[in-house]
Amino acid sequence: MIPASTENFTCILPWRSRNHFTLLVNGDQFFHRIFESISAATSAVDIEMYLMESGAICNQLIETLLEARKRDVYVRLLLDHVGSHNLKHQDRQKLRAAGVDLRFFNRIKRSKRLRNFSRDHRKIVLVDCAIAFTGGAGITDNFSPTHAGKAAWHDTMVEITGELVHDWQLLFERTWLHYDSVHEEEMRAKLRLAFSRDHSSPLMNRNLPQARVVASRGLGNKPIIGSLISEINKATIQAWVCTAYFYPSRKLLKALTKAAERGVDVRLILPGYKTDHPSVRYAGRSWYRELLEHQVRILEYQPSFLHLKAALTDDWVTIGSCNFDRWNLHWNLEANLEALDPQLHQQITRLLEHDQDQCIEITLERWKVRGWHEKIKERFWKWVAMFLARLPND
Repeated sequence: MIPASTENFTCILPWRSRNHFTLLVNGDQFFHRIFESISAATSAVDIEMYLMESGAICNQLIETLLEARKRDVYVRLLLDHVGSHNLKHQDRQKLRAAGVDLRFFNRIKRSKRLRNFSRDHRKIVLVDCAIAFTGGAGITDNFSPTHAGKAAWHDTMVEITGELVHDWQLLFERTWLHYDSVHEEEMRAKLRLAFSRDHSSPLMNRNLPQARVVASRGLGNKPIIGSLISEINKATIQAWVCTAYFYPSRKLLKALTKAAERGVDVRLILPGYKTDHPSVRYAGRSWYRELLEHQVRILEYQPSFLHLKAALTDDWVTIGSCNFDRWNLHWNLEANLEALDPQLHQQITRLLEHDQDQCIEITLERWKVRGWHEKIKERFWKWVAMFLARLPND
């Protein structure tokens, strides 16, 4: 059943079996597959997205959604109010005129004060309650090699079929129904029917392929990073973390360094100088020396902006919207796929191995001889980041 309360944006759902995952790397793969699935939709398309900007990819999505509406497919689009600020007024009007139910998360208002910082950073696409896509990308030309060329941001989406799609749908509903100013009784009845099956809560079983949805609501709630730290603490072979914005908590730093001391292969795969937020990169680099002294390997991706958010340990993976940094964990709605699935683990391992071939490794010797101007930027932006991280919730 749909929960009576829709205030809770946190969701740690049960482990599910009988799922299939396909890792889609870079925009030309995942945009094609997402648009193809929407074009085949027969009943419903639901999209929850942080970043959506007018452009060629956005136009392609809009046209695909309009065609779906002509087939009487029910379309809901939940966008973050800040992340969609570059979505043009005419594009919004085009969607609404076609009958797309368009809503915005946490509209900026002066009265909300610091709560304006709370953003919906999730990336979820659902088609006919049968296929789900999640990952780190947005609807913008920046992710498309066709339109952005070699400068296209490097990211992935995961296509999901099987039992877990139900839980991604439930997560979307919990957020969507927070905006229930219009009572959609017919849709509510359909959802109650769709979600009426038994909600048993199987526990983690490392002997079976399993996966689950883990999502957080920000404002201090951190189940995603909790899972990551727990798995790093258990690791005996490897612990690889790939993130677009590295500004770690003390607990994560401790878990990484302790794992390296145990002889675990600990690696951080991070953006190089190509990033959309150089200030965050400088703040994160202020922790490099401590990590390098504990034998943590640090690799910076060179070809383009590394926007991928994923981590893996011995037999466990997490991939989704969460960057594992203090700001995201403190303020944002995030959603990750966690899996104990050998095939998905292998797919992500191969991807990260390939990415590391295109990285420059930062050694302790290289780090010690960096320029004084680099050191000043690191210290300044670390101070700024620490100040922002200490802001109260309200």
